[in-house]
Order: sequence, then C-alpha cells, then structure tokens
Amino acid sequence: MTLIRGLAPQPRLLWAIAIGAALIALTIVSPVLIVLAIAYHAGLVLILARDLALLPGRDGYRVQRMMPEPFSLGEHEDVRVVIENPAAAGLLARIADHAPSDLKPNPREIAGSFDRKGRIELAYTTSSPRRGAYRFGAIDLQVSRRDGWWRRQVSLKQPNEVAVFPNVVAIKRIQLTLRRGLRAMAGLRRARPPGASTAFAGLRDYVRGDDIRRVSWTATARRDHPVVVEVEAERGQQVMIALDCGRLMTAPAGELDKLDHAVNAALMLAWVAQAYGDRVGLMTFDDRVTSFIKPERGSIQLRRITEALYAIKAEYVEPDFGHALTHLSLRLGRRSMVVVLTDVQDPEASKELVAHCLRLAARHLVLVVAMSDPAVLSARLAPIATSSRAYEWAAAEEFVASRRESFEVLRRGGVLGLDVVAGSLSPALVERYLELKERALL
Repeated sequence: MTLIRGLAPQPRLLWAIAIGAALIALTIVSPVLIVLAIAYHAGLVLILARDLALLPGRDGYRVQRMMPEPFSLGEHEDVRVVIENPAAAGLLARIADHAPSDLKPNPREIAGSFDRKGRIELAYTTSSPRRGAYRFGAIDLQVSRRDGWWRRQVSLKQPNEVAVFPNVVAIKRIQLTLRRGLRAMAGLRRARPPGASTAFAGLRDYVRGDDIRRVSWTATARRDHPVVVEVEAERGQQVMIALDCGRLMTAPAGELDKLDHAVNAALMLAWVAQAYGDRVGLMTFDDRVTSFIKPERGSIQLRRITEALYAIKAEYVEPDFGHALTHLSLRLGRRSMVVVLTDVQDPEASKELVAHCLRLAARHLVLVVAMSDPAVLSARLAPIATSSRAYEWAAAEEFVASRRESFEVLRRGGVLGLDVVAGSLSPALVERYLELKERALL
C-alpha cells in the first residue's frame, strides 16, 4: 500500500474533534457551555499548530537507497533505505518504497524511528524471479511525534535503474569454497577416482573432509600440524555450453522457470571452468542459433557470457537440435566438452536430440543436462489416498520412466546424462564437470 502524501490526523486528534463536537451539541442544552466550547477549541488549535510546527516539511531530507548491483536471479536480497534529517531527530517514521512489484518487495511498509542525529535505516527483502531491467520510484515517508496529533507524509524522489542478472551471488559464494576444493558447497561430494590426470598444485592446511591419503607427512612433521597436498586437474581444455531456449524451457520449475534455472547453471559452470583454466564458450538456440560465443579465457569472456545470458528469453517454438548441434560441430575446431542444457521427454519426442547428440559424441564429450520439475517428483512421492491421486501418480511415474528411457539411449551411445531437480541444477552440474576433469575423460 502506498502512503498518502500531505497531513493526516492521529487517532487522538479524531477523539479530540469528537469531544469538541459533543461540547458544541451540548450548548443547545446549556448556553453556559458556549464559553467552554470556545476555550476548548482555541486550546486545541494552539496545540495542533505547535505539533504541526514540530514536524519537518519536505525540505531537508537526504535519502539513499542501498541495493545489490546487480540483483541476482532467484536470490533473496536486502534493500536498505537510509533517510537523514536533523529536524526529524526522535520522530516516529514509516516508509513505503516504490519498488517494482516484480521484485516481490516484502514488507511493503516498514516502521521505525529517527535516532538522536536524525538518521533512520530500514530494510526489506526482494526476490527476483525474472531477468531484466527495473525501475525504482519515490520513497513515501510518514513522520509523527510520540503522542502527537498529526502525521506528515512526504514523497522523496529517489529514482534508480536496476538490472536482474543471472545469479552472480552464487558465484561470489563459491569463490572461497573453490580454494578449499568445493567441499563447503552444498550438494558437492567430490571423490578422486584412481587414474585421474592431476598435477601438484601446492600445500595447504588440512580441513575436515580431506582425503587422508593426501596428507604430506613430511610437511606435517615440519609444520607440526596436518598438511595436505593440493593437486589440480589438467588445465587448458575447452567447454562449450549449448542452451536450449525453446518451448519446453518456458515451463515453471519451482520459483523460476526452466530457462532461468539453466541460465544460473550455465553462468556457474562458465565461472568454475574459467577458474580451472579452461576455455569456455556459449551457444543459445531455439529453432535457430540465436548467439554464439567461441570458447576463450579471461574476465572479458565471462562478461560476454553474463551479458548474453542476461538478454536471452525462451520462445514458444520447437528447438531445432539438428541445426544447432551441426552449427556447433562446424565451429568447434578441437575436442571439447559440450554441455547441452535442455529438457528431455520420452524417446519419441526426444528423438532428434538423441540422434544429434550421438553424432556429436563421436568427436566430443557430450553431457545432456535436464531438470526435473519438483511438482512432478512430489506427485510420485505423495501418498495415494484417492482415485484422482492414483491417476496423478501414474502420470508422473510414466513421465519419469520415459525420461529415464531417453537417458538410457543416450548412455548406450556414449553420451553422458544428468537429470536433477531444478533447484539443485547448479551445484550438480559443477560437481559433474569436476568429476569428468578428474577422470580425464576430456
């Protein structure tokens, strides 16, 4: 709700007016009460005038809105509003920020009080379910005195242009955990299989969860505390992300749609691959190839990929896997890991995807990644108490079995598959990438 600008009475003023009206009504009964009514109203006017004079007007306020730059897709983030005015010291305050409704601001109104210096800082949370540009408007402020008679309401202009990007908060979150082998990242359980192609990368202190076989006993004895050997997978390889922007990716999967889950996962994978020294590229497609960024290294490449992911949108058309994967094959000059982020249905509906992935796998390491809808999985696991629930369970079970069959066809042809719940896509994809690097499959 937006606060109304101007003056508004406090409840005690309404009561005072009601009492004054009662006194005026009583003068009909006793003319002597006219003097009392006049004195009452004169005193009330003086009190109201004094109270109004103590409330600062619109001038004198300094306002600042502190926000993430940029906002991150799917993240719950804080917006802080700071207002300063020495004349407002000690006053009660309530603000309503004109935040874009698509960012789901909560709560819409926030109450607090100015400190002795006339400063107040209030915060609310936002959730960004869609990428794009948004605009913040003015901040409505309502101030009043404790036990006062009036509330003054002003609008403070503070326009801001903001953008919701793919989830950069998740990238920042794993920067530290990458240095510790990604063990602290939720959902990742890395094991180093025998025969992995690795090289010595240095020594570091032992942390809980490290493989005891990697302890350097010589360094441990020298430093008098456990030390492990850091190793790294082979660097300088090439990762190409192919992102389906067709009709099936418009389907919702939890708080985001499938395309936005895929966008977050693509950015996460690009960042991790870059951190591990690999070249990374991006192709987006629907019934045609809509963008192609050839694999490169460097921060400029990550910026290109981030900007491309920010701009894409799903179209209500059937994806042309034949055209897209043929285009990709012709543009890739060396063996690469190709990650296809798409949706997989029954073998008949996925026939084109399967055929062209099998052809691509003759030269490249192909990983087909699909997202399971949490609602479908819930339908399989919920108790069956009614006949309608039985039909619902049967439909969900048939759909999951069909997807499993499609992945099995891919597996028999040498194509890797990853089918995870949409909300777990990013960590699961990073885990698979690291696993494949450690197994030296690329």
